[in-house]
Amino acid sequence: MDNKEFKVITSNTPIFANPAKLKQVLAEEAQAGWDLEELIDSNKIRVGRDKSQRSSDGNRTLDPYRINVGMNQVLYLGIAALVTIAVIWAIIQAAAMSVA
Repeated sequence: MDNKEFKVITSNTPIFANPAKLKQVLAEEAQAGWDLEELIDSNKIRVGRDKSQRSSDGNRTLDPYRINVGMNQVLYLGIAALVTIAVIWAIIQAAAMSVA
């Protein structure tokens, strides 16, 4: 266990519920020596690898320590904010119509 390191990879959307997407992410992580340890839920997985894999990290095209996959978090939060604003606006409009 001392020779192993772990990380949790998260997604803003439930991509790990899709077997094809899960397989794609695991294939990408395998390039850096990471193997699936646990499917936590549809938004999180835990992977592990032998610490000896670190020596090749400088030559990898993919960040071996990435912890987020899928939709960019800024984009995700921006969409969530816009939807929230639209819902609040609709509620205010409905309330104004019922008063008039």
